[in-house]
Amino acid sequence: MEIRKKTTISIYRLFLEHLIGLSASIIVLIMVFIIVVSISFQSGFVLQANYTDVKLNQLEETLIENFDKNVLPPYCSYIVIDVNGNIINSDMTENDIKKTKSYLLNGNKSYYDFYKEISQHNGNIIIIKYDMLAHFRNPILHKMIPYPELFILLVLFGFIILFAVITASKFSKKLKQNLNSIITATEKIGNQDLNFDITPTKILEFNSVLDTIDKLKVALSISLKEQWDKEQQKKSQLSALAHDIKTPLTVIKGNAELLAESGSSKEDKELISFIQSSSDTIEKYLELLMSVVNNNSIHIDKNVVSLRNFLYDVSTEAVALCKTKNIEFKLNNNVKCDRMYADSDLLKRALINIVDNAVRYSDTNCQIYFTVSDNESYITFDITDFGKGFSAESLKKSTQEFFTEDSSRTNQHYGLGLSFVKAIADIHHGTLEIKNQINTNGASVSVKIVRKQTDMH
Repeated sequence: MEIRKKTTISIYRLFLEHLIGLSASIIVLIMVFIIVVSISFQSGFVLQANYTDVKLNQLEETLIENFDKNVLPPYCSYIVIDVNGNIINSDMTENDIKKTKSYLLNGNKSYYDFYKEISQHNGNIIIIKYDMLAHFRNPILHKMIPYPELFILLVLFGFIILFAVITASKFSKKLKQNLNSIITATEKIGNQDLNFDITPTKILEFNSVLDTIDKLKVALSISLKEQWDKEQQKKSQLSALAHDIKTPLTVIKGNAELLAESGSSKEDKELISFIQSSSDTIEKYLELLMSVVNNNSIHIDKNVVSLRNFLYDVSTEAVALCKTKNIEFKLNNNVKCDRMYADSDLLKRALINIVDNAVRYSDTNCQIYFTVSDNESYITFDITDFGKGFSAESLKKSTQEFFTEDSSRTNQHYGLGLSFVKAIADIHHGTLEIKNQINTNGASVSVKIVRKQTDMH
């Protein structure tokens, strides 16, 4: 769906409008300042830079006849010297007197100071020092602001900066207002909330971005629906599979109970016991599978358990599995601490799953090693067989759900395999490592779980 709005504008044009507005404001401001300064000079509120020079030229004839300091223009100083070089009258500072004498003797002038020399009829010399700068006529203002021209320039520059900041703020505010639609849309999509309408903006480029976001929203909605449908289909298949397994399992358990009640030999009773134990394990697996299918989660019940008792339970089931192919199961218990913090049922099922895979891909009359070791932080369960090992593809994909190395065996092997083991390792904040043995045939699968220190000793 194309997102359009009748009154749209490009970012370039929007910026240009604000720039033109700022330029016009500055021009008007400069004109206002020129008018204000002109009125100030014309009204005498501010004395022009050459005011003193012009005034002294007008007063020169008067001062030749008779010197009267009261007629001098403001903001200048004077010194009166007789024919012998003695100072008769002065309002200069000592420093100004030195500069004036230097001017008389050598003609030295400074950049800012100017001198007016008037010779009277009586032989006295009047020297008046002044500058060529504008000044406020009012003494109080002059004292506060000695240089009006500089002050005016600073005020003008300050107003220009203020106008620029206001214009930039307005431009930024307008961009943010229009950007809110994009931010809102991306946040909703990030939260997988796809049931919303995208609000168009007044900026052309932003609407182009929103067009793309809208297309992504539609595509994501379709993708999520397809994913949900696949999940529902997978749940239905797993639920049907679990239900179908229950029927032959019930038959197996019933026949095993009948055999147990009949007069069987000691060896037969042991085999029947393995059948019953395995049937119970399968039943627990089915309950776990249905729990995951219905709740999308595994119930976790972690406790501090005896590692020795746990390994005994695992070994009992593992030995039963190995006997089906006359495989020798060897346990190497190298743990230093007998306690661990784990969900023993889930962890046992994970380890039995590994043993089951090892038995499946091992030849008859061989060995499977189950080595357990620990340190202060971790407990490691390592199961090693001497079968054909993992293929390169298996090493990459063996933990993926429903992956099976031989697709021709899908009727016998459903590929839940090591994906379940990895999930249990993750629950225990651990890792699953799968590798082939280097010097001999076979594979090694290691489950490492975090050991909780509390109540361990």
